[in-house]
Amino acid sequence: MRRGAPAAYRRVHAQSAASMLAWAVTCTVASTLGCQSAAQTDSLETRARQYLELKQRHEWPTIYDSLLDPEVRKSVDREAFLKKRSVPFDVVGFDVVSAEAEGDRGKVVAKLEAIVPVLNPRGGTVMIRKELEDAQEWVHRDGHWYIRLES
Repeated sequence: MRRGAPAAYRRVHAQSAASMLAWAVTCTVASTLGCQSAAQTDSLETRARQYLELKQRHEWPTIYDSLLDPEVRKSVDREAFLKKRSVPFDVVGFDVVSAEAEGDRGKVVAKLEAIVPVLNPRGGTVMIRKELEDAQEWVHRDGHWYIRLES
């Protein structure tokens, strides 16, 4: 405050500062409560994108170790998990369409552009480019989202 300012100025300024502080506290509380599920969804989408990037690069060991639900890992042997995913399937692009969190459960829908093997009627296989929808189930444990993949 300026030295020698009129008393009325000091009183208005003090009220203004107090009301601004009250407003800031109210906004912070409302923001925290209102954005909790949004933050959880953002985190879910981030983990889903991480999963899809690893899937695109065929990094199944990393997916097993860091993104697969720990409860699933208890019943699924690592080698069996990796062997099942050794099929020739290339993801060339993806887009997360939606990521919804409800409590400790999450659902993600992604569109994948993939090159998949198709049996040729004349024998052998042919690789074709195809757009697929990937519906994923996720679970929130110990502050992290984990994908629930079948064995």
